[in-house]
Amino acid sequence: MNHPEYEIVLGRKFVEDLQRLAAAARRDRTQRTAYLRKQVLAEIKALTEGASDGHHALGYQVGKGDLRDCVTCYLRSDPQRAADHRLVFRELGPGSPGGLPRRELLAVKPRQGSGNIYEHTCARLNRHPDDRQPGLNRFGDRVPGERRSAADRQAELDAKRAIAQAWAGQQPLRSSRVLRKAAVPSRADSVAGGMPFERRRSSPAPTGWPERG
Repeated sequence: MNHPEYEIVLGRKFVEDLQRLAAAARRDRTQRTAYLRKQVLAEIKALTEGASDGHHALGYQVGKGDLRDCVTCYLRSDPQRAADHRLVFRELGPGSPGGLPRRELLAVKPRQGSGNIYEHTCARLNRHPDDRQPGLNRFGDRVPGERRSAADRQAELDAKRAIAQAWAGQQPLRSSRVLRKAAVPSRADSVAGGMPFERRRSSPAPTGWPERG
């Protein structure tokens, strides 16, 4: 593995997603789930090494939620078909002075249909799908569904990453844990029994959805 450029922080629900994938892969005779899991692990490795910045930044849509601080990666369960799953993560600044910038992995879910990636990510960040998060105004707005060139997408990712890393208010969820550098996955079997964590207490993200009365 190359020298890590980012510290990976795994949300508790993200780990559950991986464990469900591992269990499903053992039952799936088509091998599609096993292939998808390999793509997830390869993407985690690429995110750790800085070889991937994700595909594009997310935005806000009424009924889907405010994910302007989030980035999506496309994943395939079939190499011959279009991407049908997404991995969503957030960029964060270092957890301590001189530390590596962090990437908090939040969800791996289907792109479309019931229980899609937006629904799960908003729920995990405690955000109502109809609400804007005022703290995320610093990330600006993007037009949902707008087609952009690869260069434009990368420029937006670079800008939002700089904003996130400089904003002290962007913190991982309390239940998230740091993935040890030595445990960054390089094989499909490495997640089957869970991933080793550094037990580091973190503060809840201030950009979550406040409880409604």
